Amino acid sequence: MEAVAVPALLVVIVAAVVVIVLRARRAIATEPEPQAPARPAVPVLQGALLPSAPPVVDGLRISWSYVAATQPGAGGGDFYDAFFLDDGTVAVAIGDAAGHGLTAIVTMNTVRQAIRGALIDGARPADALRRANRVLLRSESRGLVTAIVGIIDPATLQFRYAAAGHPAPLLAIADGTCSPLPGEGSGIALGVVPHHVTSEHVVSIPVDGVLALYTDGCTSLDEPDEAGTQVLADALVEVRTLAPGKPAITIDRAIFGGRERADDATIITITPEAQLAHLDVRLPAELSSAALARTALRRFLLGTPLGERRSFDAVVAAGEAVSNAIEHAYDRRPNQTFTLRARYEDQTCLIFVEDTGTWNDVVPLTSRGRGIAMMRELCDTLDIDHTPNGTTVALGFQIANNVADASLAAV
Repeated sequence: MEAVAVPALLVVIVAAVVVIVLRARRAIATEPEPQAPARPAVPVLQGALLPSAPPVVDGLRISWSYVAATQPGAGGGDFYDAFFLDDGTVAVAIGDAAGHGLTAIVTMNTVRQAIRGALIDGARPADALRRANRVLLRSESRGLVTAIVGIIDPATLQFRYAAAGHPAPLLAIADGTCSPLPGEGSGIALGVVPHHVTSEHVVSIPVDGVLALYTDGCTSLDEPDEAGTQVLADALVEVRTLAPGKPAITIDRAIFGGRERADDATIITITPEAQLAHLDVRLPAELSSAALARTALRRFLLGTPLGERRSFDAVVAAGEAVSNAIEHAYDRRPNQTFTLRARYEDQTCLIFVEDTGTWNDVVPLTSRGRGIAMMRELCDTLDIDHTPNGTTVALGFQIANNVADASLAAV
């Protein structure tokens, strides 16, 4: 009797344990899995509307950093952009829409797209801001937006820009100084008055310089505005040695570290490269273009084995051809251009200066004497092709003649 009772009791105990285990498993299976914290909607949407990576530009390194505000409900109005234009120049834009959240995002995207469209259609920076102002005032997302729009030529490093109520760009050079670019005549913020007026400025960026465009979130530290700007300037001066590959990100980390951010912080940096892999630039037929042409050609020649002495000869000879194109091709008619191209092939550096003028005054080109004689003396080959459609001056410099440089260095 007892022998039968013991196994029965064991069966009951085992069955109870099985039921308990099954119920526990069922409870675990039906319990909702813990969800990862949802990302805030504002930075996600903003990131989807802004470009993911800067363009790769021969002769320039463009980088940017955007970090959203860390305080809940703050930020959302910053934008940035950089893209090629049809003539090979690069457009850059940065701005900040007043307010926070989704409303600020819609406003900033309205302005960014208006600026981009205007520049693609050929507008200059000030005109692009004026068009963006008109679009903003006619949109459902009306608000205030500060912005800077610029166009930089990668070959000549000429930077043309205009501002609308935005902090002036900072330029740091190798001697350790950093200063804001001129801002006289800058317009007020967009979205205030129907007829926006602003001035354009043109500066040449030194080859050893670093240019930074930024939003006010980069200087809104727990310090006066002037102190925040100085922190940014100090970081900009040091950026080449800290991390030349990603200067914008490096500057942001130098400013904030792990601090909380009350506002979005956006930085665009433009750093010239010492050398140009290619040279094909169109310039206005104006006296000021001669210096730009020399700068572009020197940077190209640094990437060739032509040597210092022969590179100097090439710049002087090409400069004479450029002067001819400026002075005589168009009989001083306004709004004309010339093209400077250069390439290295078959141990020869070839430089071309082309215009589409009529050469009403051809005497200086053919018989001025010193200019043509100078070009023939300095280069190895010289070809002047004058046609009814324009003139091309082709200058050749052979690497084999660099032996003269070595001889001079040994003396």
